[in-house]
Amino acid sequence: MVSYQMDLNDEWRAVAIEVALESPGNVRRRRIGGPVLVVLGALLVAIGALFLGSGSDVLGVAYLVLGAAAIVLGARARAFQRFVLRRAETLVDDAFRSGEVRYSFDEDGVTVDSQVGHGVSYWPSFTEWGTMGDYLYLRRGDNKLVLVDGGELAPGELEEVRALVERHVGSRRDA
Repeated sequence: MVSYQMDLNDEWRAVAIEVALESPGNVRRRRIGGPVLVVLGALLVAIGALFLGSGSDVLGVAYLVLGAAAIVLGARARAFQRFVLRRAETLVDDAFRSGEVRYSFDEDGVTVDSQVGHGVSYWPSFTEWGTMGDYLYLRRGDNKLVLVDGGELAPGELEEVRALVERHVGSRRDA
């Protein structure tokens, strides 16, 4: 069994947001939504230009502004997703995003102890795992993360955690 204690600080939150940005669902939304918004924006700009040419100034300007906004949003989809994730994270109660969390990894799963409560996530509840920089992360089916700073574990402990994860969790994604 390996126990690991982590302080929920700004670095932890930034890594969690980056891991969320690289999740398959968010990548798929950016790949589809970005180009669709750019095409829609170009169409709105063209319609706005037609309205301006026919004398409908207010409607033409409205379409031009909406089209330009759609183009910018489509071109900057990743930045917009990061903004949304940061905004959502700040709306969460401080008790959930600060303090210390203790993880214990064993053959049953991951035990989590924090100021909010105590819980066990059994291995079948995890859908994927991966690494991002020095961090190892586990993603549960409900999209919750267990984030471990590999630099804070002894080499033997990190190897034991990786062996447990490789044995019990299916797919691996490295960001």
